[in-house]
Amino acid sequence: MGAFVRRRVGTAVLTLVLGASGALLYYACEDDSGIRPDFFEGTVRGTLKIRTVVPDTTDEIRVALAKEFPPSSLQGLITSGVIPVQKDPDITSQDVPYEMQAPLGTYEAALVIWKAKEASFQLTDIVGIYGDLDEFKLFPIVLTKEQPVAENVDIAVDLSRVDRRSSIQGTITFVGEWPENTAIVALVVLEKLTDLTRGIPPAIAFIPEGVETFDYTLRVAAGTYNFVFVAWLPIGEFDLSRLRVLGVYEDPDRPGSTGSVTVRQDETVTGIDIVADFARATP
Repeated sequence: MGAFVRRRVGTAVLTLVLGASGALLYYACEDDSGIRPDFFEGTVRGTLKIRTVVPDTTDEIRVALAKEFPPSSLQGLITSGVIPVQKDPDITSQDVPYEMQAPLGTYEAALVIWKAKEASFQLTDIVGIYGDLDEFKLFPIVLTKEQPVAENVDIAVDLSRVDRRSSIQGTITFVGEWPENTAIVALVVLEKLTDLTRGIPPAIAFIPEGVETFDYTLRVAAGTYNFVFVAWLPIGEFDLSRLRVLGVYEDPDRPGSTGSVTVRQDETVTGIDIVADFARATP
């Protein structure tokens, strides 16, 4: 079971992180959706367990249900209303109850999605998942006519990863021609490789197609990042087997070795330069 979950979540990295970002389009809380009144016959209740200060950059936090994980589209997500969390910097722990309506059926995943002020929802900003996070095993939710209510859907929420008051800067230099079948080229930042297999990288930046060099500033949470790399994916593919690493940040003192980047709170670390070679896009 564990290997199956990791394979599915590996695909989710690309669908949710590299392939999909933007506004959540389907709110279960809206009254003007044009959906018949009895459509949302199911109810999900639980508690969000937050053990960090809610960043002052927070605009909204919502719970989202996905029929399949990864979801085939943003429209496939059923989301709650805004969860009323406290944004007091002196509050480091809070348990926030929530309740949402949803159509009857089976949902593979319940997610907590965070949204920054003056920004749209980014599916990279999943800050909680209903399940066993150590094994990254998702607990399904089943709503039926006989049992239309799911109780105790409690989710641990990690907001430290979206408290991005620090940043890294650098230049990405591309070698070779951009392949015609390029779908996505992105800068990915990881604390550890399991961040990738779990589908929740701490930060990501999409790179405009066709550039020869790209100067970037990427906001991150304070911490140490052991993998900073440029990834490429072809059109029509959302499979880790097709992911190509074009280049990684190397240790300046040991060229050829992967370099780590340590960023303190409110600090900008410069010189995180990467050479990305499109020759590596070919298997």
